[in-house]
Amino acid sequence: MGIRSGKQPIKKPSKNVMMFVVSLLVGGVGVFYSKQYIESEIAVYKKSLEKTEKMVEVVVPARSMMRGELVTQSDLTLRKIPEQYADSNSITGSTFEAAVGQRVEFDLDRGKPILWAHLEGGQTPTFSGKVPTGLRAMTIRVDEINSISGFLQPKDKIDLLLTYGAKEEKQIIPLIQNLNVIATGVQTYVDKQSSAKRSFTTITIQVTPEQAKKITLSQQVGKITAMLRNPDDESPLSKLPMSMAQVLNLPKPVVKAVAPKPKPKPKPRPKKKVPQIEYIIGGS
Repeated sequence: MGIRSGKQPIKKPSKNVMMFVVSLLVGGVGVFYSKQYIESEIAVYKKSLEKTEKMVEVVVPARSMMRGELVTQSDLTLRKIPEQYADSNSITGSTFEAAVGQRVEFDLDRGKPILWAHLEGGQTPTFSGKVPTGLRAMTIRVDEINSISGFLQPKDKIDLLLTYGAKEEKQIIPLIQNLNVIATGVQTYVDKQSSAKRSFTTITIQVTPEQAKKITLSQQVGKITAMLRNPDDESPLSKLPMSMAQVLNLPKPVVKAVAPKPKPKPKPRPKKKVPQIEYIIGGS
């Protein structure tokens, strides 16, 4: 009989197991280098994009909005995207104010650019939506002086003066102070890009119903002049009128006191005759 050895034969790993392990190692190395390559390519693209791509600011909703909602300024925010990817119908940073006050025609997702087609009024906003409750929008005619030579713009603040009377009796008084201009001609937003003066013959101001009555009547009795004021200036104007004598520094006319004429004494009234009875005594 043969003698058995106490050592067991060592089993070599199968060929399939070896191939699986090698595949895992090769795959891991491939994933690592692929990730490194993709990240480097993205970094190169971003770097080239920052240098060569022109960006534009488009308006996006700060929250998801439902159809029929009224757009307020707090609902909007700006996002920069490459100009080539911006829709020509997008609302941009320079025109977003025209979208405020309009209603949403379609449901809008947060963060996606808003197009004018998404709003009920399109690019022409519903102007009445810009007028706060309790106030009114009133349009008045202006000339070159009242338009501040064409430099008056929406969001400016003005004071109105009224000139009335004839010749020496002419006076000028502060009519209404600190009024908001909401449109010049048909322009309802501030044009920050152009410094050239514009031509318009009307301005639209925000007034109370009582102020509207006051202005309407004043236009019929005299001339209204607009004065531009600093938007941060809240100081009131003097309410005292100014006359032509004050403009020309003429002395105030001295009014002489005239002694009152004595009242004529009333004439005595004639005494009324009392009817008497005549008596005849005797024959004569």
